[in-house]
Amino acid sequence: MNRKKILSLLALIIVVILWGIAPVVSKYLFDNNYYSPALLVAIRGLLSCIAMLIFILATKGFKEVNKSYLICIPAGIILGLAYLLQFIGLDTTTPAKNTFLESLSCVAVPLCMFLFVREKPTIASILAATFCIAGSFILCGNGWDFSSMFTKPTVGDILSSIGGIFFGIDIAFTKVFAKGKNAWVYVFFQLLILTIMSFAYALPFEKGLAFSWDWRHLLILVFLGVICTALCWVMRTISIKNVSAVTCAVLMPMAAVVATLTSIIFKMEQFSWNVVIGGLVITLAIVISGVWDALQEKKQKNKELEKTDNIVEEKKEESLDESHQSE
Repeated sequence: MNRKKILSLLALIIVVILWGIAPVVSKYLFDNNYYSPALLVAIRGLLSCIAMLIFILATKGFKEVNKSYLICIPAGIILGLAYLLQFIGLDTTTPAKNTFLESLSCVAVPLCMFLFVREKPTIASILAATFCIAGSFILCGNGWDFSSMFTKPTVGDILSSIGGIFFGIDIAFTKVFAKGKNAWVYVFFQLLILTIMSFAYALPFEKGLAFSWDWRHLLILVFLGVICTALCWVMRTISIKNVSAVTCAVLMPMAAVVATLTSIIFKMEQFSWNVVIGGLVITLAIVISGVWDALQEKKQKNKELEKTDNIVEEKKEESLDESHQSE
């Protein structure tokens, strides 16, 4: 393994750890009434936009912007709904459930791909969606008795699940409509729409609006906005080019595992076999889906390379035939 791959792998591991810690830190802010959920999303988005704006200006990314980037408006609305629902849900559920339930995006992605481009869901995506739903029921349960294992979910569980579905819609939307666009500019406009939506909801409508000017809490805001959002997206996008898609598919779900361990260590939630087994089932679903997609993508690329090689060989043979005829 070369140095670039090792550094990329380390960067992805750091991203996974940070994305696992972020919901635990956010939950701490909510529980102590330092910040309210929607306002936290708004400020986190604002700080992310500022950080990404500096990066894009430095790389002169705005030169590529044209009318086709208007697609960022619906993309930003979808992402805004995903973040708002997830963070508002986090206020009344645990970090472990919140991050695992976000994985319900596995259900939304194949469905949306079929609606957008009539791409039929694969057996792997159907299995992943089934595992994800089953894991979510177990995750939200409370014990081994059949009747208590499938207890009524909290409002936070439901909102986290819907947020996860919107994350899935965003993934499919981006896959279909973001082709040929500068990734940083696309994400920047998405975050900008998210920030506007969050402020528009938080300031007039959010109940129990809370904001702390304590310098320690402001540092946490910078950590969430600049480090966990902007920097992590940059690191992930750069690193993913040097690491196999299978590795990414296996690594990314580990953020939920990190969130679970961190929240249990800091006594934000009690150890529960429902969380362990439900989380394992959901993680298995994501890994199955991610690895299958990666292998299919690799297979497709190999076919395209073979096709290109065949065309090159045919042209060589034609040129040789022409040279023989001229002789």
